[in-house]
Amino acid sequence: MRTRAEMKTAAKQNFARYNSVFLAIGAVLVAAGIIASIPNNFIQMPTMQQVAEAWVPIKAQLGSGSAQLRDFNKLLTVGLSTGSKSSDLVFLQMNLLAVLLGLGLSVLQAGLSNAALFASAGGEAKFALFYAPLKDFGRWLGLYAMILLRTFLWTLLLVIPGIIASYRYRLAVYLMLEDPKMGINKALMLSRQLMDGYKGRLFVLDLSFILWSFLNLITLGLANMFVLPYMELTYVQFYRDLRAEHPVEGLPVVGALQVEQPPLTPEPPAVSAQ
Repeated sequence: MRTRAEMKTAAKQNFARYNSVFLAIGAVLVAAGIIASIPNNFIQMPTMQQVAEAWVPIKAQLGSGSAQLRDFNKLLTVGLSTGSKSSDLVFLQMNLLAVLLGLGLSVLQAGLSNAALFASAGGEAKFALFYAPLKDFGRWLGLYAMILLRTFLWTLLLVIPGIIASYRYRLAVYLMLEDPKMGINKALMLSRQLMDGYKGRLFVLDLSFILWSFLNLITLGLANMFVLPYMELTYVQFYRDLRAEHPVEGLPVVGALQVEQPPLTPEPPAVSAQ
């Protein structure tokens, strides 16, 4: 397996070849991420009960004879009696919407993986490769929902098993992209076998992008237009190296997605001067 520096160099070269395509994909993902984060703003809004608890120290300062205190107490009493159930329902709805939007964003991420995988195989990356997985939306939604469920169940035991599980299934998307007929359970099983003994390497590769994450934080997410495609192109290099280095029964060493290159035209023989 190549070093991290070599993988990133190959990723940068592929990005440079089709920078307009990958920047456009990155822009769509940034916009979709902003939309998907909207429910979280509602989830973080304080409930009436939290408002009541925050009001306690202020109430002590105002004194029992304050007119503002009497008016607010009336509003708070009405709010607590009528708003608790509705706020709980809204909280539940927003959480459910956040999960669904997150899964939808993951399906878009599969489109980026598709374009990155194609470019790494020597093909011409086109924007159409990004939205191609959307034609089989249910298949990808099922994959990410199953990964989320399995990771969540492992997290119920402890945090560390949940993190390990998330790495265990990281390659399933690439396997299903290369084999459109592969089922979800088989992809998860093969991903687990491929990642056996390599989770630590992928974890270290993730850590190597930490400075890019800070840059993205500073730019309020705009840097993701470049960072997301660059990282995905690097992860594809990891996947391709792993396929060649770690044979798995029933899985070819070389990925199914291979683009035939045009044959080289032989140069005419040199004519020696007489």
